[in-house]
Amino acid sequence: MTGNESVPCMQTVKVLQEFLDRELTAAEVTTVQGHLDRCPPCLKLFRFEEGVRRLVRIHCSRDCAPSSLRDEILARLKRSRA
Repeated sequence: MTGNESVPCMQTVKVLQEFLDRELTAAEVTTVQGHLDRCPPCLKLFRFEEGVRRLVRIHCSRDCAPSSLRDEILARLKRSRA
């Protein structure tokens, strides 16, 4: 992906996951959003990544680990801290 914007596509792509995770500063969000507003290829990639995350959330969030697994993990953590 290339573009003639002030922020290169590679820089935007590098922080796209953090952007989707809402882990960027307000200034970084503004920069990435500005680039996405002006760069159709990067916007297309963003929408693809966002769609994949949505599908994973929809189809994988129904499955829960058994409570016994949670209890075992918490017990092991407690033992490891002792």
